[in-house]
Amino acid sequence: MAGLSGLLVGALSVALGPSAWAAPHTPTAVTASGAGQTSTTAQPPAGNAVPREVTARWEFDRASEAGVNSVPGGPAMTPGGGARLVPGAGFMGEGGLLLDGKRGYSSSAVPVDTGNSFTMTAWVKADVEEPTRRMTLVSAAGNATSSFRVDFVPALAHRAGGAAWEATMARTDTAGSRTVTAVNAGAWNSGADWNHLAVVYDAPAQQLRLYVNGQFGTATCFDDNGDGAADDPQCVPAVPAADHARSFTAQRSLQVGRAKSHGTFGDHWSGAIDDVRAFRGALSDRQIGCLSTQLDGLPTEVPHIPEAG
Repeated sequence: MAGLSGLLVGALSVALGPSAWAAPHTPTAVTASGAGQTSTTAQPPAGNAVPREVTARWEFDRASEAGVNSVPGGPAMTPGGGARLVPGAGFMGEGGLLLDGKRGYSSSAVPVDTGNSFTMTAWVKADVEEPTRRMTLVSAAGNATSSFRVDFVPALAHRAGGAAWEATMARTDTAGSRTVTAVNAGAWNSGADWNHLAVVYDAPAQQLRLYVNGQFGTATCFDDNGDGAADDPQCVPAVPAADHARSFTAQRSLQVGRAKSHGTFGDHWSGAIDDVRAFRGALSDRQIGCLSTQLDGLPTEVPHIPEAG
């Protein structure tokens, strides 16, 4: 879907493009393209106080070393609940992690401080084109809830964009914690295709961002009569950045393929996951774009892009 400036799906408009933001450090608001737009997305504020550093990479290539971390000294990952590393099942390299949607998962020590700036990325593929239930790609578990989680979510009534990807961040490790959610409804065709997901938390800016295939797609509500209000008064736009984001430091575990809510794990992923990476610090949109497009021989390091700032 790269190269499209807009996509009309039923009663919504999805803005696509290389990035929904202008060049880094340029505080510009960019209105989503297409007809019937009623919302804008803003350039993320500069202010990443945490030096960017890769802390973990699980490539899931060797079944004999199922949880090997490509970062020296990084935490190993342990498959559980029947999760399997299968040759040829991944998107990159020699293999991938297969999960059954019922019990399968893989876990490790949390490789980043989720209370500070961090970035998590992964390649993911569902068993079906559009799953009919919420499914979790990755999360970081506390005692009662997940500090953050990235999910596929079926279409919700009155939300623009239909089925979408969500990144949710909880402020405290309590069952009823206040949360913020970033929603990306663009830049993907099918859940059964391989999609690259990246969640970025910029703690100084208190902003949570979600990229799909390197894109920052916003689905907005139609305003056919041009009165400045959505035609459906209950329509909610899907915006891939959430402000006022704050989180606790998850002490329990990083979870691939499930999330914790009210003290219990659930929302298991059904499909395959590959090349999970963790970074200390908030990566830029150009660095995320590099991870989602430069596939062959991409080293285990923070992408070096001079313009990224």
